[in-house]
Amino acid sequence: MYVQLNAVIVDADNANREELANFLTNAGLNVIGQYPTPDTLPSILGRPDGPQLVVINLDPNAMETLKRISQYPKAFPAASFLLMSTTVDPQVLMEAMHIGIKEFIPLPVPEEKFAAAMERIVQLQGTNKTAKIIHVIPTMGGCGSTSIACNVAASLAPTDKTCLIDMDLIRGGCASYFDLRPKYTIADVMDSGDKVDRQMLDNALTVHTSSKLSVLARPDMPEDTQRVNGPGLNRLMGILGRTFEYVVIDSLMSISPIYASLLNAADFNVIVLQLNVPSVRNTERFVTALRRMGIAPEKIRVVVNRYVKKGWDIEPAEVERALGIKLQWLIPNDFKNAIGAINYGEPVVMRAPKSEMTLGLNKLADSFKPVVEQVRKAA
Repeated sequence: MYVQLNAVIVDADNANREELANFLTNAGLNVIGQYPTPDTLPSILGRPDGPQLVVINLDPNAMETLKRISQYPKAFPAASFLLMSTTVDPQVLMEAMHIGIKEFIPLPVPEEKFAAAMERIVQLQGTNKTAKIIHVIPTMGGCGSTSIACNVAASLAPTDKTCLIDMDLIRGGCASYFDLRPKYTIADVMDSGDKVDRQMLDNALTVHTSSKLSVLARPDMPEDTQRVNGPGLNRLMGILGRTFEYVVIDSLMSISPIYASLLNAADFNVIVLQLNVPSVRNTERFVTALRRMGIAPEKIRVVVNRYVKKGWDIEPAEVERALGIKLQWLIPNDFKNAIGAINYGEPVVMRAPKSEMTLGLNKLADSFKPVVEQVRKAA
């Protein structure tokens, strides 16, 4: 189950506490407490939902504060401690190491160095990437990959915090699928990789009220697609990974640097095809490219859309033999409900909850959940 990284701040200076809290929040962490002294830490650290990160400014008396917290690192090993001080005295540093502190930052410190130290702690906690990334890729135009991405995201969102990103930067229609008119787009959080933060992201996301799904739309102007860059996208995915349980990406069939980074980062690369020769051939070429890139087989899922029991060009078994991959799912063809969802701006899984198409889409969404959760839902 997804758990966001919780943090607490200890600093005698109120202004410093507020500034640090804003920085941590913008980095995607959840600040659950700010305190002037470390006296309250034992009760907080002892809670089941206690913080994983504790940031302490030792000033104004570094050695005295160190003595007051000396028992905490060993008593609460699940928490990581990051200490700061204007006093860079060998005795202070030795004492910090002795009590088990791994991160000590002299003040004043550039923001970049603080961020790097914090990221090391995040990785140590194993929460630098928490959201499951579902990367949905079309094999040809009109194969319905956007419909699958939007419906899978809408199926997950009511029970699991989910974000849908439109990475079809020119033609994308995720916002329109939900009848949303976003004020901001992915381009607005991409001007500089260093400026992508939690506050900007909150402003850019548009929430579909009925499903609780957060949507990050494609740029309004085609020329704004050039503002989407690798560093900004990497920073964005890091923040989303600590904020959401699932990130669904409506993407393109591409191995250009930006899309290659998504292919490597994804937990599931979902390739959407139809049972016709052009779509299957494109799938075979792309799957072969993914294998050359070193993408693990378990990260590649192939889904057939608009499946009908009779009248296909190619049998599913032939596709499996050609690809060397078992087809993950067959989504039934249902033109009436599919076009109705597009026209009314409401996903099929909500507009026609009892249809065979919805049943297939919901089961596809469930297949991305941990096995334990699937068993619990089936019980």
